[in-house]
Amino acid sequence: MANEKPSLTRELFHGTIDDSILFPYPRISDQEDRLVSEFIGRLRAYCEANLDREWIDENERIPEEAIEELKRMGLFGISIPKEHGGMGLSQSAYCRIFEYVTGFDPGLGIMLGVHLSIGIKGIQLAGNEAQKALYLPKAATGEWFASFALTEPEAGSDAAGIKSRAERQDDGSWILNGSKIWIGNGSFSEIIVAFAQTPVQRDGKTVDRVTAFILRPGMPGFERGPALRKMGARGSNQAELYFKDVRVPAENVLGEPGEGFKIAMRVLNSGRQGLSAGAAGGVKQCLRLATDWARRREQFGQPLVSYESIQGKLADLAADAFTAESVAYFTTGLNDRGDVDYALESAAAKVWNSDALDRAVDEVVQIAGGRGFVKGYPYERMYRDARITRIFEGTNEVLRLFVGLSGLQGPGEALKEVAAALREPVKQIGLLTDFAAGRVRLALGGGEPALEAELNPRLQTHFDYLVEHTRDLRIAAERALRRHGKKIPERQFIVTRLGDMAIELYVRAATLSHTQALLQARAAGATVAPPFTSTRQPLDDDSVQRILRLCDLACMRSGLRFRAAREALNGSRDDLVRAVAADVIAQTDAPTDTHPMGEQGRAAHPTAAGPARPGETAGEPRMGM
Repeated sequence: MANEKPSLTRELFHGTIDDSILFPYPRISDQEDRLVSEFIGRLRAYCEANLDREWIDENERIPEEAIEELKRMGLFGISIPKEHGGMGLSQSAYCRIFEYVTGFDPGLGIMLGVHLSIGIKGIQLAGNEAQKALYLPKAATGEWFASFALTEPEAGSDAAGIKSRAERQDDGSWILNGSKIWIGNGSFSEIIVAFAQTPVQRDGKTVDRVTAFILRPGMPGFERGPALRKMGARGSNQAELYFKDVRVPAENVLGEPGEGFKIAMRVLNSGRQGLSAGAAGGVKQCLRLATDWARRREQFGQPLVSYESIQGKLADLAADAFTAESVAYFTTGLNDRGDVDYALESAAAKVWNSDALDRAVDEVVQIAGGRGFVKGYPYERMYRDARITRIFEGTNEVLRLFVGLSGLQGPGEALKEVAAALREPVKQIGLLTDFAAGRVRLALGGGEPALEAELNPRLQTHFDYLVEHTRDLRIAAERALRRHGKKIPERQFIVTRLGDMAIELYVRAATLSHTQALLQARAAGATVAPPFTSTRQPLDDDSVQRILRLCDLACMRSGLRFRAAREALNGSRDDLVRAVAADVIAQTDAPTDTHPMGEQGRAAHPTAAGPARPGETAGEPRMGM
């Protein structure tokens, strides 16, 4: 569409690298940088002195006194506008604090992220002035925590398939029925943004569309289920919510009726950016722990770091940490710009960084050996805590399909015009010429690169490969569309590989943009925070060489992953995989026990709410923190 905001990742499917988006690498202002650094310093001092990660994991909650102190510090309002009582931080600045919190304890990070990244975010984005004035100040102080109630028992990543339903009444209010599952902060939130199907008028017809509602727990018919016990991130709270003839006032509709799906998708973009920043912090933490242990641990008379097999793991961890940091804050910078579309980029950042975190926790456990498998050391807890990141905010499988199918939309439309040109080659010769020119207009968007300095010679080779691989993606996308046509959404193997190719190009571009910015800072004598540090300082020649080596390895590994996805497009194994899957589906015995989340399953596990706290009985829903 003509008024559509540009997207760096979407343009990659056209064979184009948009340099106006890629450069310069975003950064927050010096004033905001100082504010964030000071705040993290105070936060670190308090958390390290007063919070025990092992206690949180064992007791499955954050201590109430800690929550109260973090409220006083202003943590739960850092991204809420100043006029509503918050700190008004940019998305990039907010995610820096979120990265620290998640790195300290993922349970606390999830509490914060549910509250700010997704819970109250819908009201910030789509609320009217009265709604903002009512809810944002209380959210900023932490007096009212927020939840985002989208997922249902039968509709997880399929957000458009939700079954909860609301019917408009004669007085303008709505009657809501349904249920939600896995709802963060669900046991104690005071602001719940929930989504339900509603009848709306479209083109003279009544159709079902999703609408967003702001719920309060005191509404009759609103009930909370027991807090859920989890494998990891156990300091966070998730619960089921039930709506039985809940009357929702007309003024509690968020946005317009039927606009809920758009609101949910905008909110999830914010959540995915927070998750990518948290995952980046997790990869860096794994690198620090693995390096520290490998330095101290001796085997066969030598420290582990002296062995190439361990050196290879540490180098890969470092490359992943640099890439994850680069892509996380490149993506939040797109959000802060406001003039570009960042939906595909948010999905790509979440997928890549959560996969990198998965690799990182696996390696740190491996390097720790037996200690990595037992309690008393941080490694096994980190392993458990990290697993949810590939599921939260859309599973990585669904997000890969989202990137692939969304990216294919543009080339798909272009191919329709090309088909018409082929039928009338003389009349449409101009169109064909334009299309052919587009196929080779690959390097940096076809225009002059928007760089403040020449690319470092070491980066030029990586940019050349980036251009070449962007061409490969376009050609692969066109071939897939010509071969499968309208059936392309059913070819998930193909779409996923195209999505992986695009994701690798995006994160490599972000890494190169970040590296270029660091080199420009060196040339200008500016202070920056080198990779894996939080202290701004001028870069010396040794630091520059370390950064270039990191970039080299990160880009080389990205190229290998890109080529693996490209080569898999030939589909040589796909028929065999489908056949074996069909055999498994047809022949494997179905389990005979009750579904673990069914009513009988719950009855068999009366302590589903977790260990009783003072004033509670075992199995009673935990209504507080």
